[in-house]
Amino acid sequence: MRAHNEVRTGSVGVDYREMAEAAVSQAAYRRLEAPEWRREADVRRTFWWRVRGLQRAGRLLPLAGVLALDGLAVVASLERPDNIPFWVFLLPIVTLCWAAVTASSCLRAWRMARVARAEPGPGVPYLLLHSYTSGAPWLVFFHEDEGMDAEPAGALPLSYGPDRDLYRDLPAPVGEARLSGTLRGGEIVVPWIGNRVAWPAGGYRELDLTDPHQARSMAELVRPE
Repeated sequence: MRAHNEVRTGSVGVDYREMAEAAVSQAAYRRLEAPEWRREADVRRTFWWRVRGLQRAGRLLPLAGVLALDGLAVVASLERPDNIPFWVFLLPIVTLCWAAVTASSCLRAWRMARVARAEPGPGVPYLLLHSYTSGAPWLVFFHEDEGMDAEPAGALPLSYGPDRDLYRDLPAPVGEARLSGTLRGGEIVVPWIGNRVAWPAGGYRELDLTDPHQARSMAELVRPE
């Protein structure tokens, strides 16, 4: 019989040993065994909007594109006032909607920067795993003192890279992270891996594998590729 602290869903084990094997298998499938992170501004030493990962989180580039389209519409309207395309009249609505989305995203990016500047906790083991259904990357964290039979203690969804390379800027599949923030469900938590940040795409998720739904969600990350 397997160790008592291992949770099984179907034929899939959810402990550090089996999840690490799946993380390495998934990384090999995506050619992410030795990822190369691009350099970005240090959030501890500059404004948040100068950090590439937070620019994406704040959705600043899409808003710039919408504003540029607004400018082109104004020019076109001035040049041909008697022949204005109907879509020009929709642009103010689109701009206002996107500005609201960007404002909310920028607030979250600012909060992530503030959390990232706080003193992180001690290092904990992590694994990088990908959802079998969506492909989304997740960091799964473990208690350091529980060894290879440790159950996952928490998880954090990560942001994708740019459209041309979705898995750019992801960390190694196995490693150690120091976490800044309050380790409570829904809170912003920022993992430091070495001297780099892996920017989260959502709030921290505390894990209780006695909950069947959470056990299934972890088992879904373990499928090798």
